[in-house]
Amino acid sequence: MKLKAGRNEPCPCGSGKKYKKCCMQIQEIKTKAEHSLREKILEFSREPLFNADFEEAKKIFLEGREPDEGDMIMLTEWFIHDYRLKDSGKRIIDLFYLEKNTYIAPLEKEILEGWQDTALRVYEVTGIERGIGIYIRDFFENNEIFVNDIRSSRGMIKWDIGAMRIIKTLGKFYLSGAACLLPATGKNEMIRFGRESFLRFKMEKPEATWQQFFKEYGHTFIKFAHIKAAQPPKIITPEGDPVLFAKAIYKVRDYNKAVSALYDIPSLRILESDQDEIHFGLVAEIRDHNISAGGVMFETSLVSEIGDPQYRSMGDLTINNNQLILDCISEKRLELGKDMLKTLEDFIEFQSESNKPLDPGSRKNKIAKNKTQQNELDEPVREALRKKLLEDHYRKWVDMPISSLGGMTPREASKTQEGKAKLKEVLKILENSEERRKRSGEPSYDVGKLHKVLGI
Repeated sequence: MKLKAGRNEPCPCGSGKKYKKCCMQIQEIKTKAEHSLREKILEFSREPLFNADFEEAKKIFLEGREPDEGDMIMLTEWFIHDYRLKDSGKRIIDLFYLEKNTYIAPLEKEILEGWQDTALRVYEVTGIERGIGIYIRDFFENNEIFVNDIRSSRGMIKWDIGAMRIIKTLGKFYLSGAACLLPATGKNEMIRFGRESFLRFKMEKPEATWQQFFKEYGHTFIKFAHIKAAQPPKIITPEGDPVLFAKAIYKVRDYNKAVSALYDIPSLRILESDQDEIHFGLVAEIRDHNISAGGVMFETSLVSEIGDPQYRSMGDLTINNNQLILDCISEKRLELGKDMLKTLEDFIEFQSESNKPLDPGSRKNKIAKNKTQQNELDEPVREALRKKLLEDHYRKWVDMPISSLGGMTPREASKTQEGKAKLKEVLKILENSEERRKRSGEPSYDVGKLHKVLGI
């Protein structure tokens, strides 16, 4: 663990002197030299000679989107370090070195030489030392380094994904400019995008390295991150179909015979029954856990005891003397339900069918209706209820089949090497998501408990 020495504590270098009389002074000299050099390079990049190039770089980097402060910082860094000027084909930082290296101090020259081959690359945050810096791992070459950056250590979350420029200054690594971050859920898509882009680059330049690729195309990862951040999550069923409200309505011609026939269908379970109406659940045993499309999975399952078969809720069926209504959350599930009801053709008559996409506002309306009731609960009571729900969910989660684990439960996956590797990736996403909830003031769960239960 990295420890930061206090001003009056012994210097970590082992000299026997106080930190303020030893390495702290050296660090202050380095910091001043670095700041001075940055100002000189920025001033050089703003010379009128480069105005047209900067406007062209701006078009390429932003691609029409409205920039925020972070975008402008990253654009400036990219323009200085990576963009090739139209006339010379050189980069700003290389021109600065050629023209100014004889006029800058030796320490500044040494720092500049360490900055010349940097690039925007993609990293995963693997650890955090609060108030000191972060550990990051390069996605594509698997190198892990420690970055000295206090702001990142306080703002980033473990397992975040970031497009960052890391510079090496006199033996230590620092974050240069800003970072463009995504939550851990975007990891696989970011890796896929990077590998596919690199393969296309290699077709043009067979001998190309990852570093050369990132020097030329590092900015495309910023665009990718912005697109992913702007896209609402696609909500899908475990079969990979878009979630929507699908409904079929039938006229009931013979109520008693229709009900008798429904009782004989194995995939229907009685949920509620009274004199006027019967409510069935349409279920299917969970066997296939493969999802054909990416997205946030909407899953409803009925579980009895651990080890017993699990059943996926496929829809709801309600019948009374006048109508039979079948409700499902995808068109495919509705078609399956309608096929099932063909055995009742003598007792019911199809009338209409409809489907509506999910309306994000519908949930807000429900929340608004219940707001008065919610406010009647004291905040500590609400907090306790939320925490209990999370605890109950994750207690059951370890014994629920998970698609990304190939249909195994987390407990089953933890017993094999291959399963453990997949499970670790799932836990990273959960850890990152729960920490984000915590920082936003929402109820959150300590994923460390899952690590203990599963022995990971």
